[in-house]
Amino acid sequence: MIEIIPIKERTEEFKDTDKRFYIPNDDKYGNGIAEKYNWAVENIILKSDDDVICFRHNDSEIRTEVDFIEHAVRKAWSDGCGVCGVIGTIMLETSCTWWAPNRPLQTSGYIIQGGTDYVRDDKGNIMKDKDDKPLTKRIEYPMSEHPGYHDYLATVDGCCFWVNKEMFKKGIRFDTNLKGYHFYDTDICCQALANGYKVACINAIVKHESQGIPPTNMEELRQVFFNKWNAKIDSWPISRLTKFH
Repeated sequence: MIEIIPIKERTEEFKDTDKRFYIPNDDKYGNGIAEKYNWAVENIILKSDDDVICFRHNDSEIRTEVDFIEHAVRKAWSDGCGVCGVIGTIMLETSCTWWAPNRPLQTSGYIIQGGTDYVRDDKGNIMKDKDDKPLTKRIEYPMSEHPGYHDYLATVDGCCFWVNKEMFKKGIRFDTNLKGYHFYDTDICCQALANGYKVACINAIVKHESQGIPPTNMEELRQVFFNKWNAKIDSWPISRLTKFH
């Protein structure tokens, strides 16, 4: 399995191996995650014999054994999947976001979310340090309770996902019109659906260490994605049943 991981800058902590490649913020690789991933497609993925390609955030930790994941991903490809991840939604509304507030209702898959919480005493009061600053601790909590293999999704979360190499061989790429670090994952899933592939979740455990705070220009980013796909479908929501044109 090849892993493609975007990072801010290359340090001693982030050294490439024969299976793991870090893509820093650098003009060489392009601006934004779509350009970085497309660089990796052309310069790493299509030049490799490996058929299991993982795109994941640096704050995502895969806790399932690689051989199990490779088996699950190859099964997904043999079942006609173009993209698979660990958590996603069966329906994409006009908001173009799915992780809140209806996530439990439309979500399939499973992920462990990492974050912070306050340290409290026995009475529930927030404890503070000697400088009167609140004490915090790292926490983990599950998001969604539907683990397993599901191949009826509309999109999966880009914190950790796999794209069928056959899609890249056919010329499909991440959309560089989607700037920043949002909607590239939903877009590649919609491209998979539009080209006759399925989108799925596999039964793998991943921890995502993120607070999920959206950028201030989120609506502007959403509008670019919405306009693109609104012109390619007859009606919303987007799902496995959507007819693309």
